[in-house]
Amino acid sequence: MFGSRTPGDEEIRSMISAGNQEALVVLYRKHHHMLRRFVMNNQGSKEDAEDLIQEVLVAAWQNAQKQEFTLSAGWGTYLMAIGRNLWLKQLRKELRYSDKDPADAEKMSADVRPERMDLNKVVEMVEKLDENCRRLLTLFYFEALDMEQIALRLGYNNADTAKAKKYQCFKRLEGKVKEQFKKEDFLG
Repeated sequence: MFGSRTPGDEEIRSMISAGNQEALVVLYRKHHHMLRRFVMNNQGSKEDAEDLIQEVLVAAWQNAQKQEFTLSAGWGTYLMAIGRNLWLKQLRKELRYSDKDPADAEKMSADVRPERMDLNKVVEMVEKLDENCRRLLTLFYFEALDMEQIALRLGYNNADTAKAKKYQCFKRLEGKVKEQFKKEDFLG
């Protein structure tokens, strides 16, 4: 349908609004790798990842068909936020019905996402960063790539350069968050 051209975020949104299921194929092709990597880096299998990807796409499709839906971040960020929330919910459910130590559940929750933090607020701030910082932080925090992989993907000389850039970008993000929010904004 699109040849070698990939539709942009607005075009995908329009496709979904029109009921064109090709949008799901486009979203899957563009974003399944990051979701799969996230699940597998957080105690999941390939099968878990595929199940989660399907759930994420269905949730995104249903949400995007609502008239009040707005995409304040890119599709990748939006899908990752849904995926993180669904995966954390799944991990908690599995721990509830297992014989694992509750201390392990606490650690797992902290590793995946701080319990009372509103991820959407942070995602909004990431989207306000310049393109380079947005890509770098997304690759590191959402796609769970290591510094070596990020350096290759973004064309940095080495992992140390990528690490230094990540630190600078994180400091910019931290500044934006502190400008706009108070600590209480992140507490339930």
